[in-house]
Amino acid sequence: MNKRVRTQKKHSETRAIVKKFLLNVKALPKCGIYYLGALFGKSKPVKSKLVFVMSFPRSGTHALGSLVSQENIGFRYHGEFFVFNHWSSVIERLNRYYPFFSFRYAINLRAQRKKWKYYRFETTSLNPIRTIRALMKIHGIHIIKVFPHHLSDPVLESIIAEFKPHLIFLRRNHLDRFVSHKKANKSGKWHTAATEGIEIEIDENELNTFISDYTAFYRHYLEFGSKQGCEVLDIGFDGLHDAQTVRRIHEFSAFRDFADFGKLEQVPTTTKQDKSNSVQEKYLAKSGKTISDFDFTKIELN
Repeated sequence: MNKRVRTQKKHSETRAIVKKFLLNVKALPKCGIYYLGALFGKSKPVKSKLVFVMSFPRSGTHALGSLVSQENIGFRYHGEFFVFNHWSSVIERLNRYYPFFSFRYAINLRAQRKKWKYYRFETTSLNPIRTIRALMKIHGIHIIKVFPHHLSDPVLESIIAEFKPHLIFLRRNHLDRFVSHKKANKSGKWHTAATEGIEIEIDENELNTFISDYTAFYRHYLEFGSKQGCEVLDIGFDGLHDAQTVRRIHEFSAFRDFADFGKLEQVPTTTKQDKSNSVQEKYLAKSGKTISDFDFTKIELN
């Protein structure tokens, strides 16, 4: 990129930030009206619901998200919200309940794209719990993906304890997920692009750590969420293409009185990036194991 192009890009980014700041200033009167109304008990009750998709990269969460993303009927999908990896229309509306929210979110989203950083949300001026409180003031079903390293355990546990979100756990075969994750990292392509031709090496220690770390996350929040009284739906990757499982996802996510399930996607609208199992097959032949040895087994709580 030459100097002229870099300068033009920088000026464009600056204009976008200034515009975002001015939009946030414009929202201040609405924010003031809301807080005055709340102070005098004039705020109206809002019908809202919080759903966390508790899972891991390359587990099919993008496909699951396509099943529950329909803003016109109240299904508001926020993706990897807490790691600044998704922008939704609701973010601007949060300015009414959390001053300068979208301005700060936009700055951190830009920084995240330049240099990825885990737990970034907790290092900013934005407060995760205050953010959820503001989000719940907006009508609809708010669906957020939560992976390990998005939020620290104390913060995530506090959110779950206070808001009692519905929890969807999505599991995928460890080896398939590991290979998919490695290929995406190597190619830099996380969606839509084919990765069949990308070759990777499987390190045994890295794979074992990958399995143990994510299994620990799953077990901990399955147990913690259940103890907090959260409703739980635990499904496997293959279920995303099963009509009955898709209906369970819809019913679990929806308001109890919702009936227009035909308006939601009935099959994932995403495309699988890697349709080849050659890397897995080579590893299994070399190790003497079978693919079922790496199944991400569902934990049944007593």
